[in-house]
Amino acid sequence: MTTTKFIGFFLALCLLLVTVTHVSAEGRGFDWVEDSLIQEGSIIPRSALKILLVSVHPPYGGGSAHSSMELATGLRSLGHEVVHVAPYNSGQEDKLASYQGLEWIKADFPWNTLTITAEAQRSMDTDLKAIYAKQGPFDCVILGRETFVWHIPAIKEVHSGPVMLIVRGAYINRLAGNTNETIDPVLRAQLVGLYRQADVIVCIARHLVSAINTVIFGDDPTLGAEGKAIFIPNPIKLPEYDEHQRRFRQGDPIRLVMAAQIKSRKRPIDAVEIMKRLRDSGHEAELIVFGSGPDEGEMRDLIRRYDLEDRVHMRGHVKKGEVLRTLSEVETVLLCSDNEGWPRTLQEAIAAGKAIVAYDNIGSREVLTQWVDEPWSLGRLVPIGDADAAAKAVVELADVIRSNEEPVRPPVLPDSGDVLHEFEVALRRLLN
Repeated sequence: MTTTKFIGFFLALCLLLVTVTHVSAEGRGFDWVEDSLIQEGSIIPRSALKILLVSVHPPYGGGSAHSSMELATGLRSLGHEVVHVAPYNSGQEDKLASYQGLEWIKADFPWNTLTITAEAQRSMDTDLKAIYAKQGPFDCVILGRETFVWHIPAIKEVHSGPVMLIVRGAYINRLAGNTNETIDPVLRAQLVGLYRQADVIVCIARHLVSAINTVIFGDDPTLGAEGKAIFIPNPIKLPEYDEHQRRFRQGDPIRLVMAAQIKSRKRPIDAVEIMKRLRDSGHEAELIVFGSGPDEGEMRDLIRRYDLEDRVHMRGHVKKGEVLRTLSEVETVLLCSDNEGWPRTLQEAIAAGKAIVAYDNIGSREVLTQWVDEPWSLGRLVPIGDADAAAKAVVELADVIRSNEEPVRPPVLPDSGDVLHEFEVALRRLLN
């Protein structure tokens, strides 16, 4: 080999090595990243951790319940011991799952409010401390939903290690003014103080990091908040794209699905208004609704009043598998929430290659426009409360879908295994 050829070969080899290293880091090759962090002393070496996860669990808690269950299962798959403690409403014991590592506690849980009664807090604090005394000590505690900030002081009475708080938007979006409601100043100050007691705040969306830094820490580095709020998305196990899913042709009725808790924040009544507008404008459309909640009666009454019983089908609370199977039979996912953190139903819709019509709240907007490299081509955001615009978007997407010779396939999506490693690295940093 001549000197010139050798030099050329050597340079090509160096370029290849640099490229592979860059792809590994950018693609979140976490074995490589974690080894680097261990070597520099940023995290402790690999070993099994004992983790207490306090969070909701199906059938209660909507998308955050499924995400919490998947986090617990995923951390166990990495070799960690996880005890998942979940609240439930009294009188519903027959609906509870049962398996090793899951503990249920009966609690008057603040599902939809920023406050908690003194009795409910005292009862849940007592149960959490009893479980900790029986099954602890733990290396770390994860609070899987913002409503559990009320229990940080009690947990710190028995737990000397770090506490991770996962923020999904239920509280912070309201504190940040994204829902246009007035928060009592005393309550606001109380909640800010509780958030600050967490050792790290994991935000499942980028906009939540900004909200935490502004509302909780005031972007003031003197509070020691630098790097305390970090972005790690949910480790969602997304459905595989169904190559044999139903194709929609010209003349086919429009088929939609909405999977959401039937409560005010999700604005389920708006879904009925949208269906009325589709019918009144001469479009054949059908909506399947999965979910239950306090507004269910009002929603059924409006369906009857508008004579939409043959167009809106309420299936109640079902297992996740049934929702995912239904995705293969519909064309568009509808979400009418006025406040979302990082809605998993929209992530599942994109993974399934489905069209989306969603109200333009900050969380839905981030999923549709920033989750992957480019905005989802079949996603449409409409102003919150604008049923006319939503109905028009449904019709527009139906025309697009029926005009395409081939279905729109989903983009390359994040890997849940990589996200789990991000959680693991964050926990090890806390324990360093």
